[in-house]
Amino acid sequence: MRVPKDFKLVKIYTGGEGEEYNYWYSDSSLIYISDAKGNASFNEQLIRQQEGAYSRKFMSDSIMLKGTNKKGNYWKEIKYKGLLYGYSNVPPDKRELYDNVMLSAKFK
Repeated sequence: MRVPKDFKLVKIYTGGEGEEYNYWYSDSSLIYISDAKGNASFNEQLIRQQEGAYSRKFMSDSIMLKGTNKKGNYWKEIKYKGLLYGYSNVPPDKRELYDNVMLSAKFK
């Protein structure tokens, strides 16, 4: 995945349950990648607000969920097999950039 520069990387190791990488930006937007089992994502509460989305997330091997938060900023979460990745709190003028980042994800 080709993430934009000028981020602060926070790595979270969950003691054998997986890893999470959070790329924080100065405008409070975030890109995240996680293979941690059972951990909630940054968009968890927003997903729960969409009717049926939370159960579809767990019933599907691959799914994409997206929307806006109360500030009008965008979020997106993609589940691909055991991997969760997405973005959160992205201003409207940067949405296309962050969507392209999601499209740049490559899997081995």
